[in-house]
Amino acid sequence: MKALVLKSPETLEVMDVPKPEITTGQVLIKVNKCGICGSDIRYFHGENPWAKQTLQMDVPNPPNIIPGHEFVGIVVEVHDLADKPLIGKRVAVQTWSACGRCDNCRNGHENFCKETKHLGHGQGWGEMDFYPGGMAEYCPVFSNHVHELPKNITDEQATFLDPLTAALHAVDVAKPEVLNRVVILGAGPIGIMIAQLSKVYGASETFITDIAEDNLHIASKLGVDHVLNVAASKQTITDLVKMHTGGLGVDRVFNTVGSQDSIVESLTLLKNAGIVVLLATKNKEITFPALLLSGERTLKTSTNAMYTDFSRAIGLLESGLVKVDPMITHRFNLNDGLKAFETACNKAQTQAIKIVLNCEL
Repeated sequence: MKALVLKSPETLEVMDVPKPEITTGQVLIKVNKCGICGSDIRYFHGENPWAKQTLQMDVPNPPNIIPGHEFVGIVVEVHDLADKPLIGKRVAVQTWSACGRCDNCRNGHENFCKETKHLGHGQGWGEMDFYPGGMAEYCPVFSNHVHELPKNITDEQATFLDPLTAALHAVDVAKPEVLNRVVILGAGPIGIMIAQLSKVYGASETFITDIAEDNLHIASKLGVDHVLNVAASKQTITDLVKMHTGGLGVDRVFNTVGSQDSIVESLTLLKNAGIVVLLATKNKEITFPALLLSGERTLKTSTNAMYTDFSRAIGLLESGLVKVDPMITHRFNLNDGLKAFETACNKAQTQAIKIVLNCEL
């Protein structure tokens, strides 16, 4: 079968690889569509964001990873008799499976499980010739983590389910309240979905910043109240928030950027008893004035998602409470996977927001 293989950092190749053989607890998916995630780009450059987020350490990636954890397809083969009714079903895939045995799993924190097996990441599989992922014609998946899709969710929309679970978990970490004012730093797909979810939870005003005008245009189109291009405007997000809140600040800040300056800025934006949720970090060490935590302000992090978030994400797409179609800017065939990653790695020039691969060859 054809697959896009990350042979080593920044070395991708469309290759013929063996069709996966499934084992107990697995089914085989014929992949229709697969999204390119921001973390896929970080893996491409040699990072391991999952390990940073979950293990709190840098872990090198193995060679020959087939990327892709945002995919949808048709079940074409099952191993266990109990899974036979899945054959022919169009499904989205929760692409990670925790061990179920560790202290984290047994206490309802499967998102912290250090023994997680993760499709598209090379995590938890031991040594393999090729690590399975969604940027291929076929992918073996966990049968208990496939979800049959409602008819009104398209294949392309379904590629957003994985990042939507990350957005949903981050919002849950923030414990939003009705009439909150919310700032999102970073208008990528997850940031834009967090803005929409904040409105679902009853936010009265939402603010979002980025350096990409196209992203901000989509954010505005999808209901964000105030957008700010921090590269093109003399006004800062702090100025904008003060103007609209009478100098009080906001209740919640979601930081998808993770830089030192952005974290300091996030804390500066908060009103008393406000919460910052950090979804990414770029610096190994960060410093900020301790007084920014006064007034019962809180800095929290969001790690991965929960099993239950996937069904909730399907419901949010099915109901139309979260909209994703305007974020899709580029489409490529699997054979053009290298060009797809080149486009994703050069968003400033390509204006790419969300890229979807068609894996049906």
